[in-house]
Amino acid sequence: MIVKNPGVQAFLRDYWQKKPVLFKQALPGFVDPVSPEELAGLACEAEVESRLVFTRRSTWQMQGGPFRTRDFTSLPSRNWTLLVQAVDQWVPDVKQLLSSVPFLPTWRVDDVMISYATPNGGVGPHFDYYDVFLVQGQGSRIWKTGQRCTTQDTLRTDSGLKLLKEFHTEQEWHLQSGDVLYVPPGIAHWGVSVDNSLCYSIGFRAPSLADAVLGYSEELAASLGPDLRFQDPKRQQPLRAGEISKADLQQAKRQLQQVLHDDDALARWLGMHMTQPRYPELIQTQENDLQQHSRLSLHPASRLAWMEQARQLRVFVDGDCQLLPASSSLQNSLQLLSRGESVSYSALARNKACKHWCMELLARGNLQVEFTDD
Repeated sequence: MIVKNPGVQAFLRDYWQKKPVLFKQALPGFVDPVSPEELAGLACEAEVESRLVFTRRSTWQMQGGPFRTRDFTSLPSRNWTLLVQAVDQWVPDVKQLLSSVPFLPTWRVDDVMISYATPNGGVGPHFDYYDVFLVQGQGSRIWKTGQRCTTQDTLRTDSGLKLLKEFHTEQEWHLQSGDVLYVPPGIAHWGVSVDNSLCYSIGFRAPSLADAVLGYSEELAASLGPDLRFQDPKRQQPLRAGEISKADLQQAKRQLQQVLHDDDALARWLGMHMTQPRYPELIQTQENDLQQHSRLSLHPASRLAWMEQARQLRVFVDGDCQLLPASSSLQNSLQLLSRGESVSYSALARNKACKHWCMELLARGNLQVEFTDD
C-alpha cells in the first residue's frame, strides 16, 4: 500500500484534495511491470491511446498515435516523452498497481497512464482536474509543484497541450524508483526526467458538476410524465400586473425540490454515470466454456459499483443497473470483482436472479471466464 506514514486517516484528513505529499520508498523494491519496449509496442496498436511529446528550450510539440516501429528508432536520445493511456486495461500486472490504493473507492479510479521519458523529457507545466498518484519506476524524475489553478489561468495551446503560461514553483521533489508523489486536483505540476525513466500515473475520475447537473437533469426529465405541471392552488390575487411574486417563486422552488429530492433516482444515476466505461468498444462478446466450477472476472475495460438498498443490492456494470437479492456472499463476490480478482461462478450465481444477471454479463462480455492450465 502506498500510504504507510503518516497513515491512511492522516493522509485523507491532511492531504487528500488539499496539498501534495511525497511518500519516499512507498513501494520498496518496485519492479516495472512493463519495459519501455513493451510500452512502445502498445503505442503501435490502433485501439490504444498514445502520444509523443517533444520538448526543446521551453517549447513543446505533441504527436498522436498509433505509431510505427520506425517512428521510435528515428527518435533522438533525449527531450521526448511517450505517454500511453489506460495501460491497466491491457497489462494485468499494471492493473495490480491499483491494489496499492485500497483506501479509495474503486469506482473513482480512472486509469493507469504510463510515461516513458528520456533525459530532459516531460510534458511541461500543467494542472489536472483529478487526483493523481505518480509512481516512479526505473530512472528518476524531478517534479515541481506550484500554485493552485483554475480555468481562469492562462494556458498555452500552441502545442496541442494545455500548458500553463505561468508556473510558480512552491516545492521540488526528486523521485527515484519506488517513490510516490500525490498531487491533488488543480495543483500545478511539472516533471522533468533526469535519465531514461518510467512513471505510472494512477488517476481518479472527477466529473464536473456542470456535466453532473446536465446528465442527472436529463435522466430525471425523461422519467417525468407530461401531466406534471406547475401548480398554484393557493393562488392569491396579484397586486401588481406582470409581477412574479416571492410566493410564486417559492411555489416553483417547492415543486422542483420535490422532484429533485429523490435519493433513489440520484443513486441510480450516479452509479450508472460513474461506471460508464472509458473504452466501451473494447468490451465484446466471446465464446465462454462455462462450467459450474468456472472462475469469472470483470473485463479489464468494464467498471463495477454497487450499493445497499433495503434488502437488495443495486449493482452497476458499465452504465447498466440491476437490483439483486442482498447476501453476504454476493457482497463478497462484488468486492472481489471490483478489485480485479476472480470469483467462482457457483458463488456468484447462487439464486435465480443472480444467475440470470451473471449470464447477461457473460453474453455482453462484461464478465469473462478465466482459463486455467488445469
